[in-house]
Amino acid sequence: MSAAIANALAPTGRLRIALWTVPYFAGQKGSVLAGIVPDLGAKFARRIGVPADFLRCATPGALIEAFRSGAADLTFVGVTAGRAEAIDFGPVLLDIATSYLVPASSPIACIADVDSAGVRILVPAASAQEAHLRKALAHATLIPVAPENPAGAIDLLAAGAAEAFSHVVPMLAAAQRDLRGARILPGSTFNVPVAIGIAKGRPPAARDYARKYADNVKASGFVQQAIVRAGVIGIAVA
Repeated sequence: MSAAIANALAPTGRLRIALWTVPYFAGQKGSVLAGIVPDLGAKFARRIGVPADFLRCATPGALIEAFRSGAADLTFVGVTAGRAEAIDFGPVLLDIATSYLVPASSPIACIADVDSAGVRILVPAASAQEAHLRKALAHATLIPVAPENPAGAIDLLAAGAAEAFSHVVPMLAAAQRDLRGARILPGSTFNVPVAIGIAKGRPPAARDYARKYADNVKASGFVQQAIVRAGVIGIAVA
């Protein structure tokens, strides 16, 4: 790898990768950070010949701020208009299915049933699925909740304050365990595109290399292997 490419992507000499610490992106195995995004980020750093530093971000807002402050070089995260104001998004690597979680007693049987008058949907604030649902739904009411922690949404569902919880399927599968008998509706309302993001203002060579990297790791099977190693459901190679 040329020094010019490495400098364009990691001007400090280390690739600073902003990581949203949700279970379907990353997890801790002993003392080691593991998961889809750590796999993709570490491989990217090796390809350009620099060490990888992972910046753990508890919320999407913290991840955006890492780019705004100049603390991050690279990320792999869902594309939204708000995030694109701080991050230059390149190729899409992953698609994450989204659906709804409903209580055991709910009469809602399928995704089409959700868009009805009187149905209140909990949805992660400022997320790709919120943006999609605001355009797609005609009758149901959206209630934004914190995107990084489903516990509050589960409490609201259990208390009868909402009829459904919209999120990516991997998050719903994790949350389902905390609401006895809850069901994930089959199918997907919207596939969230997860793309490579780089810091704004980097030379064109940085964006060109990101495109080449994405093509290579998809074609070689590395992205699919990372999904399998992570053992998550609802995520597919784009």
